[in-house]
Amino acid sequence: MKFCVIGAGSGGRSFAAYLSSKGHSVSLYNRSYSRIHAIKQKGGIQAKGALEGFFPIDLITQDLKLAVKDTDVVMVVIPASAHKDLAKKLASILTMNQIIILNPGRTFGSVEFKRIIDSKGKYFVKVGETQTLLFTSRQLTENKVNIIKIKDSVNFSTFPERYTQQVYDMLNDIFPQFNAVNNYLEVTLSNIGMLLHPAISLLNAGMMDIGKNFKFYKEGASSKVCKILENIESELNEIFKKLDIKYLRYVRWAKKSYGVKTSSIFDALQKIEAYENIYAPNRLITRYLTEDVPTGLVPISSLAEFLNVQTPTIDSIIHLSSILCGQNFKEKGRTLKKLKFFNFLINYLREVRLRQDEERGYFPIKEIVSNPNDFKICSHCNCINSSKNKYCWVCHLKDFRKIDNFDLIKLRKNELKSLIRT
Repeated sequence: MKFCVIGAGSGGRSFAAYLSSKGHSVSLYNRSYSRIHAIKQKGGIQAKGALEGFFPIDLITQDLKLAVKDTDVVMVVIPASAHKDLAKKLASILTMNQIIILNPGRTFGSVEFKRIIDSKGKYFVKVGETQTLLFTSRQLTENKVNIIKIKDSVNFSTFPERYTQQVYDMLNDIFPQFNAVNNYLEVTLSNIGMLLHPAISLLNAGMMDIGKNFKFYKEGASSKVCKILENIESELNEIFKKLDIKYLRYVRWAKKSYGVKTSSIFDALQKIEAYENIYAPNRLITRYLTEDVPTGLVPISSLAEFLNVQTPTIDSIIHLSSILCGQNFKEKGRTLKKLKFFNFLINYLREVRLRQDEERGYFPIKEIVSNPNDFKICSHCNCINSSKNKYCWVCHLKDFRKIDNFDLIKLRKNELKSLIRT
């Protein structure tokens, strides 16, 4: 299979080396020459850590059109804040049956990408995303990369979801770590970066601003800082409840991804070996704020507003990050309105309501009876009765109301069969 990797940072180098190690043809694209100069000079990537060795790359280029030509899969491994511009450039280049995978998509990455590509008539291009980056890695000098850890499991979905299984089947032999999830929202809203990066950066802003050398997770995420992370999780959990999705809390994610079993975020961050030597950036304004806030927390806040869920902690982090970075992230970031995502959510919530009603034994009356005038509903127990009944057959009271065509009625045991007979 032929792959194109877009981005030659730590993640892009990791993907390129990994794919080359599996025997696949790889083209590597980067916008700036400085990141690919040494790789091009040496003809490949030198990896150490979880993957050791020199891995040749077939094509190393700044020419995007040349990089994606005749490739089966395009692995996008750049900051999510650059997804929009990249999608506009790719829209005129992509051809039939090519697949785009955002690694990761952050929040609603595939929605944004797909909308832009579709607007240029490229409806046949499939777009998917991972929940987080497969690799924990750091870019080294020249053509080198340190792959600290290849995660055990990474959730994956396409938008729309109907292509998830097809794409998964294509990639499964190459990426057995990918876990296909048929609910796109479950993947895109479980963005780990937005949970950790902005809050830890903000609460260590002074040290990062003066270039203090400290371990980002092991020292920056103290037990008190983790209380803020737990608050963010609580707000996310309320959003997930509204969407009828089970929220994967960080401790469970850490067990799936790193095999670490703990009972708190603090303990998980302390025990993950891959985080041991990850140091904080020596400056404050980094992608931890400029990427994870506008493409992570802002769309979450926008969704929460739509669902009428209060997110004071998340909103505070957005506000303070905007001040520190001198940017209005609320205005700049991904929102439901910009993504034209309202119709999808309305239809999704309608399906959730119907599913929940059916699970509780409630059904829309118009789906059950052809002539609602033949029936009436007991005002006390909400059970359906024949219009001829003087007393409710369940509670034996005689207070009835007429059936509204959109009424939801509860059908008790064997009631549906007796109703049909009636």
